[in-house]
Amino acid sequence: MKKKSSIAILGLGVTGISVAKYLKKNNEEFIAYDTRKNLLITNEIKKYVKKENIILGNFKINIIKKHDIFIVSPGINLDEIFLKELKKNKKIIKTDIDIFDEHNKKNVICITGSNGKTTVTLLLEFILKKLGKKAKAGGNVGYPALALLEKEYEYNILELSSFQLEMTNKISCISSLITNITPDHLDRHKTFDNYIKIKHKIFLNSEYIILNDSDKNIIPQRSAKKIFFGSKEPIKENSFNITKFNNKNYICFGIKKLICQDDIKLLGNHNLLNICSVLAIIYSLNLNIYEAANIIKSFPAVEHRIEKFYHNGIINWINDSKATNIDSTISAVLSIQREIILLLGGRAKEQNYSQLNSMLSGKVKNLIIFGESRKILSEKLSLVKNVTVTDTLEEAIKLSKKTAENLVRNKKNIKEINIILSPACSSFDEFTSYEERGIYFKKCVLKEYR
Repeated sequence: MKKKSSIAILGLGVTGISVAKYLKKNNEEFIAYDTRKNLLITNEIKKYVKKENIILGNFKINIIKKHDIFIVSPGINLDEIFLKELKKNKKIIKTDIDIFDEHNKKNVICITGSNGKTTVTLLLEFILKKLGKKAKAGGNVGYPALALLEKEYEYNILELSSFQLEMTNKISCISSLITNITPDHLDRHKTFDNYIKIKHKIFLNSEYIILNDSDKNIIPQRSAKKIFFGSKEPIKENSFNITKFNNKNYICFGIKKLICQDDIKLLGNHNLLNICSVLAIIYSLNLNIYEAANIIKSFPAVEHRIEKFYHNGIINWINDSKATNIDSTISAVLSIQREIILLLGGRAKEQNYSQLNSMLSGKVKNLIIFGESRKILSEKLSLVKNVTVTDTLEEAIKLSKKTAENLVRNKKNIKEINIILSPACSSFDEFTSYEERGIYFKKCVLKEYR
């Protein structure tokens, strides 16, 4: 970063602002670009970027000659021609993760995966803090990665999405984990093979790699120290697994029991696998897995992830807005034992929604489809009974409440009804993120009972 104004920041979302903050602190000159023509220049942006150094609208090829270094935000999907020109002109392409890697001197733990990565990240942070360690989570959850450099942490935990890994050149870590890999974000990554390749970048510069033994899509191509978790038989000695004793599931290390499912607040067998993966990381850090297992008992549900947030009579309301793909929704539905009213919809992804037919037919009492994808979903889920289609999430909430109340009124033997938002779609038809959708869902439900 030698010459002034040689740096371009592409994207002024949360990550782009964190890059601007970092560069300003280090007295670097830069120009910030964002494709959104009507981007609101907030006070936060004004703190770090001069108004004359912000350029809005589609990236033009001619900006390539103006800069030597291009720092790309994860939300930016670079046009193929633009990307080719950058490479052809031998420009340096970086992400905030690359800058973090260049300047971080502390232990880093990297976590990615199609599902479960946020739960795993937050659970790991929770355990490390309870063990008396100075630890902080960032990246795709919590703080932007560069904000972690502002304080001294003994452990930096980075949750990394495929969007973040795609353009990142290198991230060094003591331990890395891929929770699982199932098809997701194929509209951006084009093929499943490419998506798998991007996820595997997390293993490239890691001392330990934590391997899901039961996921055939996770295959490390290098010789690092390996710790296993999963359900593959026969059970390896140094693996964390789920074993049944007297009809109860236990998380075990080899054959040693660590924690019973009954003592865990997180719902569903998929969360047992998530806990196995966290304990594998703890083991790689040479920390006490028995203390960690005991701490897990007090870990609460994570917001927007099978979060039971309201109970009225025999009706439970569950927010699983983070379920933006089929596999997440399947995990959520399977984790609930009694009557289910499922709210499904949003913006459809490139997934085979027909796969949901058999599972929903057997488990879901009523299916309410909403949002931009309502036509596609109603066609693909033709085998499911008791389906209603609405336009918006708000309408789906009102209808699900009415449906649940009718079930209670007409069937006296019902002990519990679970209304769950687990959309299997992105939120971008009505909302800017799954968090905004989940918060809106909870507000609307609570408003119904005022």
